[in-house]
Amino acid sequence: MKTGFVAKQVVNALATTASHVSEDRVFFAMQLARRLPPPVSRTVGRLLGSLPGPASTAAGAWLFGRESQAREIVTSTEPTKATRLLGEIALNLGMLETASRIAASVPGSQTLLSRIHWTEGRISEAIDALPESRRRRRLESERETLAPGWRPDVDDYVPARRSPRPAADVPLSSMHILTNSLPHTRSGYAYRSHLILRTLRDAGHDVVAATRPSYPMTIGRLSPQPAEAVDGIEYLRHVPLLPATTPTTRLSEQAAWIAEHARRRGTDVLHTTTHYVNGLATGAAARAIGIPWVYEVRGVLEETWAAAGATPSARGSRRRSERFALMRAKEIEVARDADAVITLGETMRDHLIGNGIDENSITVIPNAVSEAVVSADVSVAPAEMRERLNLPTSGVWVGTAASIVAYEGLDDLVDSVIIARSKGVDLRLLIAGDGVALPELRERAAALGDAAVFTGRVSQDAAIDYQLALDAIVVPRKNEPVCRLVTPIKPIEAMGLARPVVISDLPALRELLPTDSGLWTEPENPHRLAEVLSELAVDSEARQNFGKNGREYVLSSRRWKDIGQRYGQVYSEILGVISK
Repeated sequence: MKTGFVAKQVVNALATTASHVSEDRVFFAMQLARRLPPPVSRTVGRLLGSLPGPASTAAGAWLFGRESQAREIVTSTEPTKATRLLGEIALNLGMLETASRIAASVPGSQTLLSRIHWTEGRISEAIDALPESRRRRRLESERETLAPGWRPDVDDYVPARRSPRPAADVPLSSMHILTNSLPHTRSGYAYRSHLILRTLRDAGHDVVAATRPSYPMTIGRLSPQPAEAVDGIEYLRHVPLLPATTPTTRLSEQAAWIAEHARRRGTDVLHTTTHYVNGLATGAAARAIGIPWVYEVRGVLEETWAAAGATPSARGSRRRSERFALMRAKEIEVARDADAVITLGETMRDHLIGNGIDENSITVIPNAVSEAVVSADVSVAPAEMRERLNLPTSGVWVGTAASIVAYEGLDDLVDSVIIARSKGVDLRLLIAGDGVALPELRERAAALGDAAVFTGRVSQDAAIDYQLALDAIVVPRKNEPVCRLVTPIKPIEAMGLARPVVISDLPALRELLPTDSGLWTEPENPHRLAEVLSELAVDSEARQNFGKNGREYVLSSRRWKDIGQRYGQVYSEILGVISK
């Protein structure tokens, strides 16, 4: 551990905390309380719940995950007893109209009103609602980063002359600019990034990764040193002593930092991923030192943001908003600036082409499975795996391991299990993972009692074990644009684990699933999903055949050691060399 680097992170964290408290202490306190370890958060919730006043009681229920109770308290509170804290709770619960009424009735609620406008995508109104302040300057700067043509300023960075590109028999060198990474973040994004880096390294490439400024301090963790190695892959940590106060300054500083580190290492290619802030910094750095760069589109940012709306009306309003339009335009602008674009599936490729990206610049490199999935003992029967995990062996278990957000459609899965059980089918539910929708999902599944298990956040190895404990893995995504466009990794992993897959009938999902490896059903129709799962529950032979076929398909076409080679081909093409 490097004491000096740790000290720098502590100073950065203190400065960041002071900035947040100065900008909005109420909002900061709420977010801090929600991000505490669950036992601590519940203790805070218990203490708040014992205090007088509806705001404290609602905050306690909210921290305990009793969102329906918190909504009831917010709704029943008389306007004369409303407070800024109650308005923030209403906003966090997606009760925008109620939050707006509170903001209008409570003096000094300009920040709450601004946050409501921002949540709804009305960027300019969010800025206009604020007096001259730190928060206003930050939002103005964020709007500036979304403006057409805006790029980070690296004029002050004057790179030394870079050596010419080595001969074709010298390994290609790439630097990957990432939002987060292992070991501090264990998400699908982080695992895909790590697998790409390992695959390239194993193919003889020289690779290194760099994470966003102040990471992992931004998620409450400290890095022991400026470069961390995971499985032999080096992750560089960019931690300024004092964090930039605006997005424009932060991106310009990040671009200069990337350019300097890439120059020192003799990097041939810069490679980054969605969303646009990564692309802005990476593109500016690449231009500063005269090397090509790649933009990997793993999602559709504006559609993911729109899908987070609490109601269909709110989601539609978001899609018509200023923020949605600016984000879409900026994502396309960044993709157009890159020397090459990589995306996950044909549906996403069509989306990019439809928005003006040259089809010849796009390469599809789909999700694939890690060797941990390949080497898993898929011969273990689900009931046997459940016994190992101290779960009941009886019944037919369905579920998934996923990030728990509204558009995943897990509420429909809960309802379908309730419906099936009401008709005498011993269907049971297991969901591994965490996310903003988990509290509401737990409440919804309360009627299932012991027939529903929620594990919370688990490691990658544990996620594999829990999936092996399932008789069928379900991906019941909602009929939202983001779900029709973005191809998730979950169906591929499920097939790799020799488990039958049931998906929503959406384009981005259908392109993943061969007809002999699973079933699909109408999205957002729990009754039809209950029928499909009930039929599968009584047909063990079909489950085995689907699982066997899926496993064979994945092993023949979706292993990282094969798929990952395509990255090297993209690099060679934009550099005009033949890869080693």
